[in-house]
Amino acid sequence: MLTSILAVAGMGYFVAALIAALRFVASRRALQPAFSPDVTILKSLKGNDPLMLEAFRGHCRQRYKGDYELLFGVSSESDPATEAVRQLQAEFPERLIRLVVCPERLGTNGKVSTLVQLLPHARYDFLLINDSDIAVSPDYLDRVMGCFDSEAKSGDDARNEVGMVTTLYRGRSHGTLPSRLEALGIATDFQCGVLLDRMIAGKLSYGLGATLAVRRTAVEKIGGLEVLLDYLADDYELGARVAKAGYRVELSTEVVETGVPAYRWKGFFEHQIRWARTVRDASPGGYVGLIFTMGWRGHY
Repeated sequence: MLTSILAVAGMGYFVAALIAALRFVASRRALQPAFSPDVTILKSLKGNDPLMLEAFRGHCRQRYKGDYELLFGVSSESDPATEAVRQLQAEFPERLIRLVVCPERLGTNGKVSTLVQLLPHARYDFLLINDSDIAVSPDYLDRVMGCFDSEAKSGDDARNEVGMVTTLYRGRSHGTLPSRLEALGIATDFQCGVLLDRMIAGKLSYGLGATLAVRRTAVEKIGGLEVLLDYLADDYELGARVAKAGYRVELSTEVVETGVPAYRWKGFFEHQIRWARTVRDASPGGYVGLIFTMGWRGHY
């Protein structure tokens, strides 16, 4: 009886996930809002990655009507990532690209510690945070920042104002079977979970680290980025706090790409355990619900 219940629950989940995915695909055909506010892109860097520089180049090739700047934060000048930023500055002299040394360790989350020190250097009132390996299309900023086009309708009521925009991401595998399995899991497990959650709840109430575009006023209202210094799932928590403050969290139609390391089996399982712990801490209810959505088919 129990196995039958789990099987039926799993099949129902699949059908609902397909519906949510089809609705998302249909939404991508809609006309994009023509709203292009000036924005500061913040990136916390540590170490170098073979695909990192090409991901940076994609951010410099945006077909964006508004102004934007890129701020890169490192803990010291000796970090290997500084060389990539210097090369980027040489390749794109027309772009405003700044490298900022952020030497202080303010909390347990090193990435957030760097972002806290970067924020005072940001020129603009819209901020966009994403990881160093995120690859984007030339229309990335247009599609993400256009989602903030609610000012004419919202007035001063934060409950009707978009405070954050986030994006789905897909994985680009690198050679090994564990790397391919993780990329498959991102597409068939992670993306479906987000889309189904949004369809059922009618909204999002958290952020995804692939893109965290946020109003500076929303960041100030939740107490600044400092409130995230000791959180592992800082992206989830930032979105949750923005939503709790009364703002809307929107999911852009843009889908970005992240590189999946060429895992061996040991690294793969360690990453899966870390991800499961993150889900458990961020969404205990959703963690328990995995027994219904994946109980009869296994994970990957």
